[in-house]
This record gives sequence, structure tokens and C-alpha cells, in this order.
Amino acid sequence: MQTKTDEILAHIARLIDSDDPNGDAIRDAAAKLLDLHRRQTRQLNRLVRLSDATEEKLTLTNNKLAALTENLARFVPQTVVDKLMQSGSEQLVSKDRRQLTVFFSDIVGFTSMTERLEPEQLSTLLVDYFSEMNSLCEKWGGTLDQFIGDAIVIFFGAPESRGSDIDAANALGMALEMQDRLHGLRVKWADLGLRPALHVRMGISTGYATVGNFGSTNRLHYTAIGNTVNEAARIQDLCTADHILIGEDTHLRVRDQYQCTAHSKVQLKGRQNPVQLYEVNLNQKQSEASLVVGSGDGYRIYMDNDAIADKQMAITLLKRALTQLEYNGDATDE
Repeated sequence: MQTKTDEILAHIARLIDSDDPNGDAIRDAAAKLLDLHRRQTRQLNRLVRLSDATEEKLTLTNNKLAALTENLARFVPQTVVDKLMQSGSEQLVSKDRRQLTVFFSDIVGFTSMTERLEPEQLSTLLVDYFSEMNSLCEKWGGTLDQFIGDAIVIFFGAPESRGSDIDAANALGMALEMQDRLHGLRVKWADLGLRPALHVRMGISTGYATVGNFGSTNRLHYTAIGNTVNEAARIQDLCTADHILIGEDTHLRVRDQYQCTAHSKVQLKGRQNPVQLYEVNLNQKQSEASLVVGSGDGYRIYMDNDAIADKQMAITLLKRALTQLEYNGDATDE
């Protein structure tokens, strides 16, 4: 289908072939073509300006959405935010009966700690502690339920599940890395003068719970409710400081991957029969730790590779320390 421009060009070509002696017809056709070109150029420029304005609005909207998503993730678990961003996320409104693995941790002697630390020191310690634990929760795919004072509640299996066995294994892998990270954090806090040392008990339970958004019509909280959640808290309460205690149902799902030792049989509220608990061997790792921690006579090392801003400076200092150690060693040999 010919456009108006094509028609005028074809007409000009015919006039040229006709050898019009006056050339008036050719000039008239050329004028029409020039006028059409000007009008099309103006239309094109308007479209370009409209496109630029639309792109600017889209960029501004996307930036606002990105900021909103980032802020939302600070108040809502990242796993829930990701689900809300997907299509068909209306299912989050419903409440489901799910098999979950629930993690519960608590700081030992926290009440007395609050009485001995200044408010600024306590705030620094807790922000550091919660930030590190939340980071590991996201790394292992857990859903941060809530902070209850100094306690942390995390569950695996909702809103997305990778299967009950993998969910349980991820929960235990996260707990192991948390205890490993706390060892390094205690060295860091000691250097900052934050005493007494912070020690944490951890309990893990697997079972069915009701999970979904609970609350009022104006404010909802995505959480899990049920005996499994309460059981994780009770198991944690029976655990010793700096250790991990898991229930029998969790052990059945992780025993081929993690070394655990039978701890004791206890009668937990909500269970008809005593439950066998297992203590997790802390000397097993599932990932390379980003922390290098060590201390002895004349030296103390704390290095968080992920947090170092000037890595070249760190390398220079480590090389200088290594050179001094080697030099002193050679001098001693002589």
C-alpha cells in the first residue's frame, strides 16, 4: 500500500518523464512533497518528545518501585516480598496447612546483659547481631518470621518449599553457620569493648503449622502458627549455650547429611509421647566461611572478607605482619 509520500514522488517522476517545458507542475509537486515532509517531521518530533517523556516517567516510576521494594523488604520477609512481586501472589492472602521446619534462637542471659550495657552499646550489639543473622536467613532461603525481643523465629517451607527434607537441611545449615559466625562476632565485639560475651541457644523443630497472613483488616503479618512453632521454642529452651538442639522429626530428615548425637527424651507439651532430641555436631560446615578468626599470645585476627572496604590495605598489613613473623623466625633460628 502506497503512502502519500510515495504517491507524490511517483507523480514527480511522471512529470519529469513528460518533459514539461514550464516546470510548473514539477515545482508544485515538489512544494507539496516539501510541505508533507515538514508535517511528518513535526509529527515525528512530537512522538520523540512524547517517547522521551514516557521513558522519563517510567524510569521515575521504576526507581520509586525499587525504593518501595527495598523498604518493604525491611519490614516484610524477603521471601514474601519476592512472592508478592510475582503474578498470582494472591495465594498469600489465604492460610495454608504446611509442613515447616521452624528455627528458634534466644540469647542466654539477655536480661542481665541489658542491665550491664549502656543503651548505645546494647543497640550496637543487637543491630550487628540481628543484621548478621538476617543475612544468613536470606542466604539459606528462610522466611524471617519475627524478632521477639532478643529471640529470632525463622521458618522454612513457606511461602516456597523445596521439599521437607531440603527445608530441614537448609534450616540446620543456617543454624550451623550462625553459630560459626557468632564465634567471630564475639571476637569483634570484645575488641570494641562490648562485654559480656553474647551466647545463643538454638532449637529446630519440623511439623505441620498454619501459615499465612494473620492480623486485622488494616494490618497483616505473614507468620506461622501451631504446635511446631511452640515446640521449636521449647527445644531451644532445653539447649545449652552455643549449641543446636533439634527434634526427632527434623533429625529424620537430616541424619544422612549432618552428624547428630542423641541428647535426651523429653515430654513436650502437645505431644502424647516423649520426643527424642538430638544435639548437632558443630564441627561440620556446609559453606566456606567469610570470616578468619584466631587469637593467641601476641596476636589477634578478625577478618570479614565481605566487609573489608580497602582490601589492598588489608593485604599490605597482612604481608607486613607475615614479613615480621618470618624475619623473627629466621633470627631465632640463628
